[in-house]
Amino acid sequence: MSEPIRIAVVGHTNAGKTSLLRTLTRRIDFGAVSDRPGTTRHVESVDLEIDGRPAVRFYDTPGLEDAVALREHLARIDPAGQATPPERIRRFLQGPEAHGAFEQEAKVLRAMLDIDAAFLVIDVREPVLPKFRDEIELLNACARPVLPVLNFVRDAASREAAWKELLSAYGLHVQVRFDAAAPFVGAERDLYGDLATLLRDRRELLRGVADALEAEATARRRAA
Repeated sequence: MSEPIRIAVVGHTNAGKTSLLRTLTRRIDFGAVSDRPGTTRHVESVDLEIDGRPAVRFYDTPGLEDAVALREHLARIDPAGQATPPERIRRFLQGPEAHGAFEQEAKVLRAMLDIDAAFLVIDVREPVLPKFRDEIELLNACARPVLPVLNFVRDAASREAAWKELLSAYGLHVQVRFDAAAPFVGAERDLYGDLATLLRDRRELLRGVADALEAEATARRRAA
């Protein structure tokens, strides 16, 4: 069997990253969920197993907290603009600030450089503030495919249209509506199907994951 697909689950503090992972992996005990910001402080991995083997390896990451200041710092690292965006990220990770003021962001960016793709979890109830634009630019700088996952879309306070407009402005046109607490029917198949458009060389594995999850859901319905 091929190596599992590596997916970093990233986003702002309290966007619902850990809750999404509990839903996707059927591991209700994974990680810590709280209304307090910054509950996840380290990168933790968890596997989605199909037929007893890991098919997808997810990495739960800390919330991005100060992307605005970090982007200003990155500009000072390369004032002439000679480096590519990933090169600037690597230079930052080699410096002392990656273990100091921007330690949490550094954990996320290290994970981003060592994965196949990322799920960017967004709480669409949040207003579209400048700090979120900086977060998107930081993630895009790692040169990995990013799939936005729009969370809390059923909430009356949803600003889904504004978020979709922002994401499209940064080239993130493939987006998934996925309520982490109560997913839509077929939401997982859509999630892995859209991920396959970003990871074309892993389409067969992703199709197998979607089929296995569909069979599992059918078995549960019949058993009920």
